[in-house]
Amino acid sequence: MSEKEETTVAPVVESVHCRLCDGGTMRRALIKPYNLNVGIVLIVAGLLCLATGVLAFLGLLAVLFGIYFVWAKKDVWLCDKCGAIVERI
Repeated sequence: MSEKEETTVAPVVESVHCRLCDGGTMRRALIKPYNLNVGIVLIVAGLLCLATGVLAFLGLLAVLFGIYFVWAKKDVWLCDKCGAIVERI
């Protein structure tokens, strides 16, 4: 990159005004998009299938999907007044 070229970085916004309730402040938050219990059930069922050898391929897929369901997180805006959740883009 030459000396004349400058890179611009978008500013990080920590909070915005809530348009749904007209009084709250929306802050950045991380939430779990999937049900934690479903992920745990998938992991246990997949491990049982792998241990018995019955439908081992489906058991492996269930374990992988269960791990994804347990660990996945999503960036959203969360209003402190009305509790509205809006996906961050």
